[in-house]
Amino acid sequence: MDTTDQERNSIDTSPNYTKPEQKWIDDMHSGDSTKPTRVNFWKLFIANWYYVVTYCLVFGSFGVCVGFLGPTVFDLGCQTNSDLRSMNWVFFVQLILTLIGSISAGCLASRVYNHLLLLIGAVGVSCAMMLIPSCTSFGGLLVVLMLMGWCMGCLDCIANLRMILLFGRNVSPFLQAMHCFYGFGAFVSPMIASSFLLNRDCSPFVDGFTLEPPQESVRIGLNKTIDVPPQPQKVFRYTHMSKLPYAFYILGGLQMGVATVVLMLVIKERFGSVATQIPFVDKGETTIVEPSNDDGSLLSRLNCCAFGPKQVLFITIISSVILFIFDGLQSSYANYIYSYAQEADVPIEKYEGAILDACFWGLFSFGRLISVFFAAKFTAAFMLLCNIVGTAFAILITIIFRSNHVAIYLGTCLVGVFVSSMSPSTMSMTEQYIDIKASITTCLVVAACLGEALCPIIVGNLVVSMGSVSFLAFCFTMTLVSLLLYWALFAAGKEMPKFLAGGKRSFVFLRPTPGNGSDENTIIDPSSVKYYTRMPESDSKVELAPLPDKNNKTNGILNDF
Repeated sequence: MDTTDQERNSIDTSPNYTKPEQKWIDDMHSGDSTKPTRVNFWKLFIANWYYVVTYCLVFGSFGVCVGFLGPTVFDLGCQTNSDLRSMNWVFFVQLILTLIGSISAGCLASRVYNHLLLLIGAVGVSCAMMLIPSCTSFGGLLVVLMLMGWCMGCLDCIANLRMILLFGRNVSPFLQAMHCFYGFGAFVSPMIASSFLLNRDCSPFVDGFTLEPPQESVRIGLNKTIDVPPQPQKVFRYTHMSKLPYAFYILGGLQMGVATVVLMLVIKERFGSVATQIPFVDKGETTIVEPSNDDGSLLSRLNCCAFGPKQVLFITIISSVILFIFDGLQSSYANYIYSYAQEADVPIEKYEGAILDACFWGLFSFGRLISVFFAAKFTAAFMLLCNIVGTAFAILITIIFRSNHVAIYLGTCLVGVFVSSMSPSTMSMTEQYIDIKASITTCLVVAACLGEALCPIIVGNLVVSMGSVSFLAFCFTMTLVSLLLYWALFAAGKEMPKFLAGGKRSFVFLRPTPGNGSDENTIIDPSSVKYYTRMPESDSKVELAPLPDKNNKTNGILNDF
């Protein structure tokens, strides 16, 4: 067993225990230390398959919650006796509560058993989905969606955090797989719901409407308009014609199955085959070098908001802005490409709006699927650069041939493929430079959600004031800005101690490294996450900080830098 394993076991609650999954890595380390070895991602998956499957299913459940609302908005309007203008608020409420859920989950992650939070989120979204058919008022629907939004934020933050902490710098293919399940969930939920939808807008019967006289009547002076009052009986009839409740029961049942998987993980960790539970994640003290005093600073009190040294803070900010741009670009393009095609005099029919949307999201899911295999061969930095250049090329084609029917479809498909793996590649690249804690994960997730919410609003205002061409101009400009931010992230990350400790490496391929294949253990013992940090095995000067004394306000701090 190597030095890091000995240090870890010396502070573990069960020092004589060795995880069965760890044996193959110990055997690998016991060989020739100078022989280059390659990380075997398949063995990593086999050793941690239940964790990986659980996190992927949880993220698929998160995608289901994101994808169901758009197609069902008309039927939900009839069910709650609300017009379309009021129903637009449900998207805003769900998004805001998702942000709040992500922030609160990031703060609670260092204090509460993480898989318990994951279980609460999984059960919450399932119960909320099954409660939606019983909501007969708009206020009741908002309350249920607020509950769902908060639970969605928990799932988003905790699943990303746990996957990154589990695999460290080898997380790239697993993170791509998890985000692929998100796309799969968002793609499948509308397909399930579409079989039960009436898709009838009840707004005219909720608010009433005005009948304008035909042109022939106006010419002869009969230009009297007729005001039609609200017709609740028609709303009632359309509500009962819709079979929407069955869709929510099916989706809720699937999500309850995911919650059962999470529950089994909790039981296994408490009483079953998994060695010990994961009590807490690292609060981030391992990257903070700051003397404490009796009064305590605001930063030390709010561990969920603490990042550490200036370099870590800079990389966190750059990564957050990049995620803001990427998720905003994804949301803006998906929402406005059909509107652009109609206003730009492209010969496109109304029914092709659904086809364009299916092309984008279908290729988006396909892109995330193939990225799982690419991430096992190529570095996250190289993949992200290819994504940015490919997206810029696709948008440029659409701009140059903006009146061409084929160019619209080609550009949409290419953007869907290249945008798909931008976010997980950014998070994987960030993990190569710094240890991602709960606070950093919260910032990344919240920045991505903000981009998804704010960028479509910006694009909508630009289209109204400057015309439809401004939509593509905005997307292309944001892609170029992301290229500059990518360079800043890459340049700053190369100087980080964690990156330098790995030695010389290829920019393109994941090559073998001398020794044990990496400078850190490739599997993290969940029972020790609270008590140790990943460190270069060759650094003999680094010492573990003592466990904090409950009666002493001053905590020991480990200086990674």
